[in-house]
Amino acid sequence: MAQDPPPMFSNTIALCLSCLGCVVGTGNIWRFPRIVANNAGDTGGLVFLLVWFLFLLLWSIPVILIEYSIGRFTRRGPVESFAVLLGKGYRWIGGWVFMVNLGICCYYSVVLGWCFYYFIHVCAYPLPEDEIIAKEIFTTMADSYYPVLTHACSVLFVTLIIMRSVSTFEKVNLVFVPILLTTVFGSFIYALTLPGATEGVKYLLRPEWSLFGRARLWVEAMAQNAWDTGAGVGLFIVYAIYMPRKNGVVKFGVLLPLVNNIVSFTSAMTTMATVFYVNIKYGLDPNKPEDLRKIVAVLADNGEANTGLTFVWIPTLYNTLPNGRVLAIVFFLCLSFAGVSSMVAMMEFPVRTLEDMGAKRKYALPCTSVVVFLFGLPSALNIQILVNQDFVWGASLILSGFALIFLVFWYDTHAGKGNMCLNFLAGANRFRKEVVNDYGIGDWQLPLLWAILVTFINPLEAVVMLGWWTYDQVQITDPPWWAYEPETLYSAVTQWCFWLLVLISLNIFCGHRFEGRARTYSHLVSENAPDFAIDNEHEDTHPLLMSSEGNHTVVSSMREKSPLMSGSQEGVTVYTNESTLL
Repeated sequence: MAQDPPPMFSNTIALCLSCLGCVVGTGNIWRFPRIVANNAGDTGGLVFLLVWFLFLLLWSIPVILIEYSIGRFTRRGPVESFAVLLGKGYRWIGGWVFMVNLGICCYYSVVLGWCFYYFIHVCAYPLPEDEIIAKEIFTTMADSYYPVLTHACSVLFVTLIIMRSVSTFEKVNLVFVPILLTTVFGSFIYALTLPGATEGVKYLLRPEWSLFGRARLWVEAMAQNAWDTGAGVGLFIVYAIYMPRKNGVVKFGVLLPLVNNIVSFTSAMTTMATVFYVNIKYGLDPNKPEDLRKIVAVLADNGEANTGLTFVWIPTLYNTLPNGRVLAIVFFLCLSFAGVSSMVAMMEFPVRTLEDMGAKRKYALPCTSVVVFLFGLPSALNIQILVNQDFVWGASLILSGFALIFLVFWYDTHAGKGNMCLNFLAGANRFRKEVVNDYGIGDWQLPLLWAILVTFINPLEAVVMLGWWTYDQVQITDPPWWAYEPETLYSAVTQWCFWLLVLISLNIFCGHRFEGRARTYSHLVSENAPDFAIDNEHEDTHPLLMSSEGNHTVVSSMREKSPLMSGSQEGVTVYTNESTLL
């Protein structure tokens, strides 16, 4: 039974803002400035920024290009995309990408609820006068049942937004994302007008070259860039399902991550400028090493559950600014918008996955909402559980990205020949040609350099970074790595192994339940047939035009024969039913 064609984004602007909104979130606005401060030296943070940008080019963009490409080509989420492109035995790998997204989504909803709470709080009450009062406000909130209530509100609000799939959430993003971007850049311009604020920007851009030798800086730069851009979470696979062929995945995969990182960089400069202004106002001199260390300590203060900068220091700092309460309201409104736009994509992910497996949306959506609420409930009730989930699933982004790289590397083996090819570039080259370059209309061509990156450089990056992260965790003695504490290696590995065992078991024992659905290349292209005719002006340049003939799916070759073809008859190519990927 062929799947109904998915709805499409109504226009390119809606698509751009939705894709940008799904990754411009709380990680850009509050997490990035803190990570920069934690990895900056005594004199500046430029080295971290350079490594962070390097990983944008060498990790995040290559992985994001994979996500966009397989989503648009297969019109399915990660679980079924792996089944289509590699075979039914690989569903569990797509399931891992699914699990990483779900794990993040469940506790992210709690953090979004905190943003809602603080927005209401700064509207209703005066800003805290000092750090002690600010910490008391956060502790009182965290120890109450407000996190449960706001967590429920987050899930319910996002559920309403995605109720009718792309037709509703693109409208929300058309409003939320422009307001968010305007607020971010407007706040930056205002921050620069404050006396002494430029000292904060100078600190951010000042190098301390010895930091290149610090292993932890490289690991955190890669993890932060993946978090910033959403590389490896699989969100772009889902959004690309709703992209027509004439929307270039290469253009989107290169330009939008660059814009996203500009937002992060702008947020960091805004925060640095504000913090330096306040501390200079209180008599600290950033030109004195001891005073500079005190200022940076404010930025690096993680606080409980890594909330020190956002929910403790930001309200306190804004209290010292002219019109500070108005600015605090704008900040938390902006943070809430950012969180909502990201969570929309996170919740659409499991809904789409259930639809791929045959569930109707009217059942898949409430089912997803209940699961996200229940799995997020422990994080809402106990902040240490949230710390643990952030640690476990944040670190797993590297593994998730590696899973997508594996799909590209192994693509040649299962897409056509059915045997192992000794040419290591074969899978990436075939993927680059068939899934991206030949399938897209009016897009940039994906170069051979990308194939080299995902075949050789990206796997090496993943192994080295995961090894460094493991070594770093083992060196920690308080608590030791084998203790089951919120942020230990043992707690992360045991949870990963548990969910991998669950996913592999489901793949083995329940995979046959989905074999009745179309899962051959012939069906895949047949289901995409309406999309081939989406632009009549270019119809004669499309590689494939579908028709049906007996028990075979016949493909007219308009320009050249596709390497997926398994036979031919009188000028047309035939995909037989035996050319299954399952």
